[in-house]
Amino acid sequence: MQAGTGQRPSEALAFSTEGRRSGFVRIRWQVSAMAHRADCRMIFVPLKNRTEGEYRDVPTALFVDQEMDAHLSTWKPVPVIFIGQRGKRRMLEVFFSPRSYGKGTMPTASTYGYHFKKACQSAGLVGADGEAAYTPGSLRHFFASTALAHGVPIHEVSRWLGHRSVKTTIDIYGHLLPSAWSRCRAVLQNAMRPASLIDAGPAEVPTGSGVSTQARSRGAAGEATELHGTGMELPCWDNAGMGTPETTFPQVGALHQTFRSNV
Repeated sequence: MQAGTGQRPSEALAFSTEGRRSGFVRIRWQVSAMAHRADCRMIFVPLKNRTEGEYRDVPTALFVDQEMDAHLSTWKPVPVIFIGQRGKRRMLEVFFSPRSYGKGTMPTASTYGYHFKKACQSAGLVGADGEAAYTPGSLRHFFASTALAHGVPIHEVSRWLGHRSVKTTIDIYGHLLPSAWSRCRAVLQNAMRPASLIDAGPAEVPTGSGVSTQARSRGAAGEATELHGTGMELPCWDNAGMGTPETTFPQVGALHQTFRSNV
């Protein structure tokens, strides 16, 4: 559930049959940190940074739907009655049953973490110190890092993770984004002059916010172009009057030919 949808541990524990949809899941609740107490009435609370009634939808791969079907074919969902923030009596059929069936005490994220650690140790998934190599949060990170590493837009992943701001996602996962340098070169090459990039010279090497080296290439007319951290130096721009305010749209056709021959 977590690896396939990126839910937080508390959200996965609160997932219910009402959240199932065709091709996606609707995440609306999370287990309260006090849910383990027998006197806790608000067992389920709204999502982090959200109010009651708000939710988020996350697309599901086929294997996630199949796993849910397999789970429900073996274990029936458990109805749990609780009181919402607005005082309304509610009922959810949850996938993860209370620790003591019928008593209404739900496992919390800390309880889940404890048993997850024990499971990792039993499976031999440990570090050099013998401690568990993973936590429940590792599954959520797997979802995010796998999606981002394969080019899924970060603003979409951010929304699926339930982050309040995409900046949070960038701060945590920005280093996992595939480099845009080679993709940018390929896209612009195809847009301006469809041809192989084999003879385009060495690739630029990004460091920090700029470029540490200059990539040089030769055009058909023998003009050299240089790539700097601040942009492209194109001799043909000045020659064609591109930098002057007198440049008009009728000149674009001739300018395009000059641009192609120089670049």
